Amino acid sequence: MAQGTRNGTLGLALAATVLVHVGIAWWLLSLRQTAPAHGPAALAVIWIARQAPPLPSPALPPAPVPATSDTATPPLARGPRSHALQAVEVQRPSIDDQVPLPGAAALLEQAGTWARQQAPAADFVRDPLRHRASPAADGRFAMREPVSVEDVVIAVGSLFGGGPSDPCPRIRRNLAALGTGGDAALTAEELRRLQQYCL
Repeated sequence: MAQGTRNGTLGLALAATVLVHVGIAWWLLSLRQTAPAHGPAALAVIWIARQAPPLPSPALPPAPVPATSDTATPPLARGPRSHALQAVEVQRPSIDDQVPLPGAAALLEQAGTWARQQAPAADFVRDPLRHRASPAADGRFAMREPVSVEDVVIAVGSLFGGGPSDPCPRIRRNLAALGTGGDAALTAEELRRLQQYCL
C-alpha cells in the first residue's frame, strides 16, 4: 500500500514539474520580439540656417564745436618740439670682464657645507631592538598598556582552568572565609602556608 501511494505521489510531482516547465517555456517564447521587417531608420541630417551677421553700429555724430570768445588770445610761445623717443647709448659689459660662474662640483661642495651647518638630521634608520618608551597619555585619553606575552599566557591559562601561579591571594581568601569560628586545623594550615609562601 505504501508503495502505491509513493508511486502516485511521485507521478503527481513529475507531472506538476513538467507542466511548470512547459508554462515557463511558453511564457518566455511569447516574450520574444520579432525582428522588424524593414531596416533601421536612416539618420536624418537637418541643416540649421546661419544667422545674419549683426549690422555695424551707426557712427556717432561729430562732436559739437565749442563756443569761442570774440577776443583772440595770442598763441603760447613754444620751444622747439623734441621727439618723444630718443636713442640712448647703453654700455654693455664685455664677456671677458665677467666673473666666471662656479661649476657643479663647487656648488655641490657649498651645499654640503651649508647642510652640515644646519641642525642635525633625524635618524631615519629603523632599529627594531631599540628600547622605545611607550606612548604616555598626554591629555584626557588614557592609553591601555600594551599586551605582553605574559598577559596572553595568563589569559589562555585562565580559559583552561589555570590561574595565576601566586597562591597568596587564594590563601588570604581562605583565611578570611575561615574567620574566627572555623576549624582550627585548617586555620593553622593556612597560616603555615601564608608564612611559607607570602611572608
